[in-house]
Amino acid sequence: MSPLAKTWRLALLDLRLTLRDRAALFWMLLLPVAFMWLFSNLGGGGDGGPPKIHLTVEDHDGGWLARALVAELDDERLQLVEKTPADEAADAAAGDAETPETDEEAPLRVLVIPEGFTAGALAGEQQTLELASRGGANQQYTVAAQMHLVRVIARLLGRLVELRALSESEADDELDDEALRIGMERLATRPVLVQVHASDAGRGTPVIQGRAQSIPGTLTGIVLMMTMIYGGVFLAQEKVTGTLRRQAALPIRPGQIFAGKVLGRLLIAGLQIVVLVVVGRFVFGLSWGTSPVGLTLVLASYAVAVAGIATLLGAWVSTPDQASGIGWIGSMVMASLGGCWWPAEVMPHWLRVVAHAVPTAWAMDALHALISFGRGVDAVILPSAVLLAFGIASSMLGARLLRFD
Repeated sequence: MSPLAKTWRLALLDLRLTLRDRAALFWMLLLPVAFMWLFSNLGGGGDGGPPKIHLTVEDHDGGWLARALVAELDDERLQLVEKTPADEAADAAAGDAETPETDEEAPLRVLVIPEGFTAGALAGEQQTLELASRGGANQQYTVAAQMHLVRVIARLLGRLVELRALSESEADDELDDEALRIGMERLATRPVLVQVHASDAGRGTPVIQGRAQSIPGTLTGIVLMMTMIYGGVFLAQEKVTGTLRRQAALPIRPGQIFAGKVLGRLLIAGLQIVVLVVVGRFVFGLSWGTSPVGLTLVLASYAVAVAGIATLLGAWVSTPDQASGIGWIGSMVMASLGGCWWPAEVMPHWLRVVAHAVPTAWAMDALHALISFGRGVDAVILPSAVLLAFGIASSMLGARLLRFD
């Protein structure tokens, strides 16, 4: 049997021992899925993109200008719910009671278009639109809805002024309502004359929220935690029971045995990563970015780093209890520093700098670059190189510490 085959057999043995442990399957695969669901809901859901702003429109007018206003309000950032007087009457007859809701459920802000709005506006009479915000509504969303409403009103007024100016220059007669309606529809389909592109200035960094934070954070934190604990415990147990000593008596070099231990932990971490990536994509609907090569590179590098750290832990400690305790505490500290449980942007700047002494920070930086900022392979080359360095350095140190007697 070739040395490589012997190394693979040792690695597969560790993987089989792990998969036989039902508790390990729960902690490594089922628990992180539950964490993804929990943290996603606590974080307000979403994939990191702009949130939908719910707005209910009560149209008491029904005129063409009111309908044009509602059509202009319909935007990718808004989720409109239109209510006619007949709808309100039906709600009242059903005795619907208001209940506290969130921005992710039914809307809590209402725009009221008054009766006679179209006729009054076309006659030059001042009209009042009421934007009411009810208890529990996100005030930032309400301000955003108000700003969007102001832009829409300015756009409609601009078109009316333009049509009236054209009519005065071409004929003495003013346009009737039907001609104004047709003219407004024509102007609405005209290409935008002026576009404004806005972008972030300075060195500010947006705070990643929702699924874009919770799912990669859970993957990064749990893979490190479970691989450290189980990888360290199994190796320490082999030392205590004499299994490692018996393996050393086989016709296989110590370096090959150690390589098998590292590879076994690499397989354990890789299996968790593959399962959680699939669950994140097809169960929670998270897009892992547009660069499969970049995603594969950073996750493979992170698996190498985690495997090296887990093997180092098992080589260093003397008992399985030590491996379990140190693995738990150490992984929690690294996950917290790396921004796995909360966005790193909420931490002080100096702490974010210090956090890059652990691999979780580099992994989260790379995953956020791919998922939330649409970056490619170029954004993960440095983090991946650092993660590989973590894995290689940990493995080399673990090889020096491991004793087979």
